[in-house]
Amino acid sequence: MSEEANSVSFVPVIVGGNRGAYSLARAFYEAYQVKTNLISPMIIGPIGNSRIIKHYIQPGIDDLDHFFETIQQIGRDYPNMKKIIFGADDRYAELLIRTKDRFSDDWIIPYVDEDVFLRATNKESFYAICEKAGVPYPKTVVMDEFSLGLPFEFPIIIKPSNAILYQGLHFEGKEKVFIGRDEKDLERIYHLVRDNGYTDNLILQEYVPGDDTYLGVVTVYTSPRDKEIKLIAFGHILLEDHTPSAIGNHLTIWAREEQKIVASVQKLIAETEFYGFSNFDVKYDERKDDYVFFELNGRLGVSNYYVTASGNNVAKYYVEDYIAKKKLGVTINTNEALFTMTPKNLLLKYVKSDVLRKKVKELYKDGKVVHPLDAPFEVSPKRKFYVLASKFNYYKKFREHPPEE
Repeated sequence: MSEEANSVSFVPVIVGGNRGAYSLARAFYEAYQVKTNLISPMIIGPIGNSRIIKHYIQPGIDDLDHFFETIQQIGRDYPNMKKIIFGADDRYAELLIRTKDRFSDDWIIPYVDEDVFLRATNKESFYAICEKAGVPYPKTVVMDEFSLGLPFEFPIIIKPSNAILYQGLHFEGKEKVFIGRDEKDLERIYHLVRDNGYTDNLILQEYVPGDDTYLGVVTVYTSPRDKEIKLIAFGHILLEDHTPSAIGNHLTIWAREEQKIVASVQKLIAETEFYGFSNFDVKYDERKDDYVFFELNGRLGVSNYYVTASGNNVAKYYVEDYIAKKKLGVTINTNEALFTMTPKNLLLKYVKSDVLRKKVKELYKDGKVVHPLDAPFEVSPKRKFYVLASKFNYYKKFREHPPEE
């Protein structure tokens, strides 16, 4: 990293305590040897017993008066230093965006304004953006009131258009994304989410064929200063979590070059006027020989460490752009790395493609495999035990909820 960036005194702060939060804290530590201050309701496994995190425990983060008491305490703990703050998930990113004007001048909130954020991240408006920009997306119907008669066949994907509203709901039978097998399934799922407080529209989509290995994630950094894309990092998903409450969480990602997504990403960033980090969920559609786009997340993804592991440390983009004010180059990632949460033999069991199995073995042989929570500088025996136990817990998860394809 440049001496210019290192000469700037700053403090990273993250709201939330998932593995994405730890991954960003790890990136800051690896780039700058700084600890991250983390505001969370409690200390859970991914952020526990870590030497790179200082905790500010706040049970009611949504209580803004209490939240800003914590912000002011961090300000007193680090006077005369720039503080840059991040949300570890959609809800916390949106909270920071909504309350930007309550932060003092020594805080940096590296997110777009609320109107840009909501337009880009709401699935309903995102598909209108795709249509306008000429970017492939699955055939889609927006449902407000229940009705039958769809322009595509079952099975279908059913998901909330408003992820932030849905994330705050807790009820038995909740899934991040539902699969509707027939009309009875659709009616059951519709009434399940409505009866448990979800009031916005539902998105119904055609099911794009293909197992986990047809999925991808694209992480993009766009500078707020010149609105140019500075980084596009593609991740080829090899395995996802199939537990109902965690469907869509990436467990293994192969970072590699993928030129097919570049033009679509450029069109979407131009149309949304998004800046900072964003990530897109995509799936390869053999029928089109192209990737269809499912959504834009207006923040770093939970699995963001695949980007850092491929040689593009995400913390450096924030610091060099927002703090050091450096001119950033443009990178379309071509480096390979394997990000994985699971044991090797479990991964190989569920990756059916001979070509991909060979690639996984090659990446292990070349030492290009990382577990985001298993950092070499973490020495706590309690943390090492947690990471090991979390790996082996996937045996149980996959026995109970194996991939369907």
